[in-house]
Amino acid sequence: MLRQSLCGCPLATALLLCCTPLAASAQLVWQEEPALAPARNPFVSESALSGSGATPGPEPASPGLVWVADLEPAPLTVADPPVDNPEPVAAQPALSPDDLAALLLEPYAPPNLGGGVPSAYVANWGDFYVQASAGVGGGRDLSDGDFDAAFSAGLGFGNERRNLAVELRWNVASFKNFNSNGSFDVAMARTLIDQPRLQVSVAGGIFDVYAYRQAPSSETIPAATGFGVVSVALPLRKPNFRFNQVLQISLGVGGRDFAALDENFEGSDVSLFGAIGVEVTPNVGLSAGVSGRGANLNLSYTPFREVPIAINLLAADVFNQSPFGTVGVFTVSWGDNFRRGLF
Repeated sequence: MLRQSLCGCPLATALLLCCTPLAASAQLVWQEEPALAPARNPFVSESALSGSGATPGPEPASPGLVWVADLEPAPLTVADPPVDNPEPVAAQPALSPDDLAALLLEPYAPPNLGGGVPSAYVANWGDFYVQASAGVGGGRDLSDGDFDAAFSAGLGFGNERRNLAVELRWNVASFKNFNSNGSFDVAMARTLIDQPRLQVSVAGGIFDVYAYRQAPSSETIPAATGFGVVSVALPLRKPNFRFNQVLQISLGVGGRDFAALDENFEGSDVSLFGAIGVEVTPNVGLSAGVSGRGANLNLSYTPFREVPIAINLLAADVFNQSPFGTVGVFTVSWGDNFRRGLF
């Protein structure tokens, strides 16, 4: 028979593997070959075959090596679908031309939203600032040349979002008589909530923690004044790359520097204070503050994108409630870009 004869001939087996399409997916296994029917002898009659004396047919082939089809699945190809069928990933929307242009631009330094009273944002590690201020009003007569300005500088340590930030500030009250009167302030802040749509921070500090006076100044050394404040900041617009419009609200309590004074400059030792401010544009902020010394209005402007310069115009005690009267203060600062929540 053909299968039996080919199994004993290596050359015939090789030709069969090469010419048969199914040979590439076959494997050599042990399988019992089915019994073969006896071959018909043309020289023996049918009756002889059916009789009791019939010659038995050939014995069935013994089990041996046979070729059977390979039942293993074919290997996956590039066109095959994945097995697990993962959920489709939503395509990210393309940025609009305005968003792309805003993303590539250097952002403005944020304007000040403090309203002329302390907020819970202080300098962190790597933050520093220097600023110069000049005031008019308050009963001062500038016609006789009685004009002066003040100077301050500060730097930060720590990180208020991770643990605690500490800011140290040095104040010089006179440019004319430089360093004849000065003081140091300290403030500490901690961020309690730092979410994409809400930031809450708390801070405390002491003004004039150390003060000094020397000639020609004849002023008395002021007493230290403590304060504590909570600030809340949140964006008013949906998240975008152009303008989130931050709103900032602060509420605190402070010592004598915040308390109302009578005509003899006497008053209580403690007072509440608060402020609210909002960004009008990405580089313009408008804020208002109130304490026992009266109400303040502050306009803050950061003119440059790549230079951290801020310009502040403050009207203190706009309703002329304190013995000092209404005072206008013009301040230019470098690096003071951390006075509000960032989004």
